[in-house]
Amino acid sequence: MACVSCDSVNARVYPAELNIHYPGLEGLDRPTVWAFPQLVVCLDCGYTHFTLSDDQVRELKSDSRSDAAAA
Repeated sequence: MACVSCDSVNARVYPAELNIHYPGLEGLDRPTVWAFPQLVVCLDCGYTHFTLSDDQVRELKSDSRSDAAAA
């Protein structure tokens, strides 16, 4: 599959560990979301993409909605 940034086909898959933090000072009191995706890295321009699991997306959504309700 071609890179969406530079159209190169020179990409490699790497295992990764991500800890997603919420922005701002208020994010310091919120739990982080851990993810272990496969990163697809373009070795020509560095563009990288990955996909979160349904559970991780659901966790991010549910925490975001609690912020909207509290505002």
